[in-house]
Amino acid sequence: MPKPLTRPPRTKPARSQNSARILFHVGPLPVSASLLVKSAILVALGVALAVFWGRLDVDKLHALAREQSAVAVIAAVAITPLVGFPISLLHLIAGVRFDLVGGLAVVLFTGLIHHALGWFLVRVLPRRTFKSLTPWRAKLAGAGHRDASLLCCLLPGMPYSVQLYLLPVMGVPLKLLLGLCVPLHTARAVVTILLGDSLSGLTTGRAVSLAVYYVVLFGVSTWALLHLRRTLSEKNKDLVPIDPERIATRAEEFWQQAGRPGGRDVHFWLEAEKALRQETPATEGQNSA
Repeated sequence: MPKPLTRPPRTKPARSQNSARILFHVGPLPVSASLLVKSAILVALGVALAVFWGRLDVDKLHALAREQSAVAVIAAVAITPLVGFPISLLHLIAGVRFDLVGGLAVVLFTGLIHHALGWFLVRVLPRRTFKSLTPWRAKLAGAGHRDASLLCCLLPGMPYSVQLYLLPVMGVPLKLLLGLCVPLHTARAVVTILLGDSLSGLTTGRAVSLAVYYVVLFGVSTWALLHLRRTLSEKNKDLVPIDPERIATRAEEFWQQAGRPGGRDVHFWLEAEKALRQETPATEGQNSA
């Protein structure tokens, strides 16, 4: 029989965001060597695409995609992101195969499947399966379910497959995943689907417009991310540490009430800590000190 938690979940020390060497700032955005390298790679990929675009038979590629089975394409879009396949490429394929309206419908439908399956797998697979999510959890430390969901959807560079498992591991309820994350991802996919739909008629102007869109999207996402982090910092600055013994006791109560399932000790620990924080005023520890 699995045992409930009696101490905080063990996690490896996560690399702090401030541990990366900051070279300079662009407004509130810190620019590190890692960010510069990633930006250079993206620019190089864009240049390579521009150079070799003329050598591709786009019309033939477009026709070939439209000949593929609709069921097979939808199944691929629904399943492969769960094992790490890039979601943007799948949105592009959806646009090629189903046009704009059909592609949006496919992305919305498969997004519901992605989050439902991710939520389910977190509850049935052993906890060690998701040990690699520890550094990402550290970035969202202190975030509530809504803020964590927004951060995951807006955080530049976070793989979609990580989001599908990270939020359920943090205890985000399924209805919030379906009601908030799915619409956000669908909205962000519009331009990529549109690109796939108009692939055969892609002009320099459209390509430049697409690049501008992603630059603006990155800027808005970064601004929203920094704003949410500042909000979280303000919310959590007066929090007082809770005795681990109290958390362990409450986590065991939740574990007992849920029927003593295995592999969910982190979930019950986080839920217990959240419940105790809601019951304990932030100034209680300060008054007793």
